[in-house]
Amino acid sequence: MTTNTPPAHPLPEPHKLDGGWFLPAPLAQRLYEKSALGVPSEDGGIVLTSEELMFCHWYRHVPLPEHDTAWFGRELKHRSELALRCIAMDVLRNGGELVVPSVNLVTRFPRLPSVTWAVRWERHETWTKHHGFSQIRVHHAQESLDWDELHGWVNEVVSFGHRAELCVIDDEFDATVYELCFENPLGDQTTLSSLSLEQRKLVTRMCKEAVPLEGGFFVQNADEWPLPAVGLNHFSGRFLRQEEHDHLLENQHSPHAALYSALVNRGLLLRPGFKYGCRWRVYETDMMAEHAPWLVQPRVEAPRNWEEVCLSVRLAEGVNKRWLCAMQFEETFSFLNIKRKA
Repeated sequence: MTTNTPPAHPLPEPHKLDGGWFLPAPLAQRLYEKSALGVPSEDGGIVLTSEELMFCHWYRHVPLPEHDTAWFGRELKHRSELALRCIAMDVLRNGGELVVPSVNLVTRFPRLPSVTWAVRWERHETWTKHHGFSQIRVHHAQESLDWDELHGWVNEVVSFGHRAELCVIDDEFDATVYELCFENPLGDQTTLSSLSLEQRKLVTRMCKEAVPLEGGFFVQNADEWPLPAVGLNHFSGRFLRQEEHDHLLENQHSPHAALYSALVNRGLLLRPGFKYGCRWRVYETDMMAEHAPWLVQPRVEAPRNWEEVCLSVRLAEGVNKRWLCAMQFEETFSFLNIKRKA
């Protein structure tokens, strides 16, 4: 893959050592110090992982073991994830940034999460001194995901002082890199708890007198309605969706009542996200003042594999919105944003 001129004398052939691939000095010193490749051995050499060896073969003119082109196929029999990791190493190092497999960092970072594949340093960072920029996982596009496990990993990574990144690889071995982070959506809309006692009584009376219809309730004579973020003006009255009606009467019967109430109590304005393939589009302020910055999907309706995540995130970003998966932990909710990296 490299266009660099090969060296005048062939580089040494790697040999199996300690579960990796050994290269001697002085080549080892250059690869380790300048490119953060391998783990130093006692005799001045380095030991590479298989994905690092493929990277060195592609870009540093390092031969394969015994110059055997069938080596990679044999390695795949023992490590089926190797192909994905080789692609990730190639893609993530392409811009000059340094990506170091976590197995090479056991001494330096003994508490890295077990599911973290590698740590990335940005180009301007000295990798031997800097704490690192992000932790990386690698997945296949059709691989299923566990939202609880993913949430726990992001939480660990953030606590470690790193960013959480995912490299998802499809059947053509094309890679898409995502950044994951928690968001705290807040708005400026009037909430039920901020109303006066008289206003709350008015809302309760109007809701109880509302006319049931397909998908919700119709409130007649709603000129004094005190909650602009709840309901929709129509037919000279106000239409309330089932979840809105339940929230105002403090019922928890609709499937996502607790999550809906949690979002509305944050001062947010929620509207159906049908057109965007999600449960809600969410506004910080009045709809006439801005577009919805978020699309929110409850975990029970969230994508089941990375291919579906890709579709949801691409649709959201195509309309300049951030996609959030909402997860409940006891009485609190957490909002995980997944976005593509440029």
